[in-house]
Amino acid sequence: MNALMSQILEFDNSSLSLVEIFDRQKSIFDDIHAHSAFGEITLADGHALKNMLDGIVKNKLAAIDSKPEKQAKPAETSIQELFVQKVAITAQNTAESTPFYNIGVADSSYSQDFSSQASESYAFPRNLDNYKLISTPQGVVPVLRAVPIDNTIIGIDWVTFSFCQSTFGDKYAHLQPEQVDLSVGDAIETWLDQLLFEIFGFGIAKKREKGMHFNRYGYDLQDNLGMILYGHNNKRVTVQINGTGCCLARKGWNEQLYKFMKVQAISPKLGRIDLAFDDFESEFVSVDMAYEWDNQNLFWCGGCNPEINQLGDWKRINGKGRTLTVGNRASSKHMRFYERGKKEGDSLSLWTRAELELKSTDRYLPLDILLNPSPYFKGAYPALEILSNQLNDFEAPEKCQLIEKQATINVDKALEIVKHQFGKYIRQFRKFINDEDLLNLISSDKDVMPKRLNFSHAAVMQALRINQPIKNKTITETPLFEGVPFLMSNQNFYEGLTHAI
Repeated sequence: MNALMSQILEFDNSSLSLVEIFDRQKSIFDDIHAHSAFGEITLADGHALKNMLDGIVKNKLAAIDSKPEKQAKPAETSIQELFVQKVAITAQNTAESTPFYNIGVADSSYSQDFSSQASESYAFPRNLDNYKLISTPQGVVPVLRAVPIDNTIIGIDWVTFSFCQSTFGDKYAHLQPEQVDLSVGDAIETWLDQLLFEIFGFGIAKKREKGMHFNRYGYDLQDNLGMILYGHNNKRVTVQINGTGCCLARKGWNEQLYKFMKVQAISPKLGRIDLAFDDFESEFVSVDMAYEWDNQNLFWCGGCNPEINQLGDWKRINGKGRTLTVGNRASSKHMRFYERGKKEGDSLSLWTRAELELKSTDRYLPLDILLNPSPYFKGAYPALEILSNQLNDFEAPEKCQLIEKQATINVDKALEIVKHQFGKYIRQFRKFINDEDLLNLISSDKDVMPKRLNFSHAAVMQALRINQPIKNKTITETPLFEGVPFLMSNQNFYEGLTHAI
């Protein structure tokens, strides 16, 4: 409310041309409408602000009519033209700036060498994110750049979407704050829970003690695969599906979510989406390749170079995995390359993941990215465009391949830990205690899932929920752990493990 009043007072005190008056009126009117629509001000306050704005406009028009000579009307300028004038020309003027160590005097030989080495890839805007803009209630924001690609190379690893709570019915748009918890909560438990199960294959587990991200209330989804948040001042319901949830969701969940957002949801919005490229053999991408790409300025999209961070031990490789991040974690576009297999516990694994995190803080995420994420991954950085062009026959791994790969690493590592820490004891105990009694003696009294086996447990439970077990060609009853050496040779042990789960 205060911000809108400040805009109106500033407008009242400013001296503007006729065109500028109407432009400012429309801009402030749109802001008032947006604040009213999202519940940030009441309808009565919005009506009062509009009346105040209309009165100021009438006074300004009357003042212009009383002048003997009218001001010349300036040429109207589109958003794209304004962008070129304010950003493009500036970027072109600074494209060949003098090095700071030349004390402000450009050396002709340096300039000639630089010009000869520069290619068209360095010309403005060079894959600049915001060369396409869209007007939203929050203002003018850039649209994600997409580059056409024939094959599917990318999977979705995280999605956060939201919609207006009036999607549940018109009466939910006018609830008082004290009514939101019970009324919207009831709609979530009855309607949204069933919808999420139809789309993803899992629903609500329990209500959270408190919400987060300025939402007062929330629910956890089954097996910690995501959460639902509500009770925000903007009267929106937010659903977050994490990486494990996206991996274990029903096949085709992205298409069903797109249909819901397009057809049923009111004021739908994508808040965050992560796009992941998995290379099991590090044939096309690795953290070392990503480091070299940065040396070649292939993560530069105009403006300042992105922030680069190296996590893990790069000097003395220890098998625990390394990570290279591009950009600021808090920004709307963040890239990370990391050794996924080593992170899961396999020190010899070559599995590398390139993960692009996109948020709608200062850019627009189109719903089409749910159906076809690969072009948006390719268009994010010049490095990713070069990578994508090399993947002529590559197809993104199937969901079952990712589940099997991660579960295999997790179980093998868990068995390795048990053997390393307690193997000597168990070997000696077996000399005078039979195996069944020994297992009963050393098993935990608490039926708690170890953190390392959480993913495997969630995969088993999800397969049971949607009645789509992951097929295995070798062991009919051990679908998740095909290829695990110990389990391949000891089916009785696996059956005991599944009963324990």
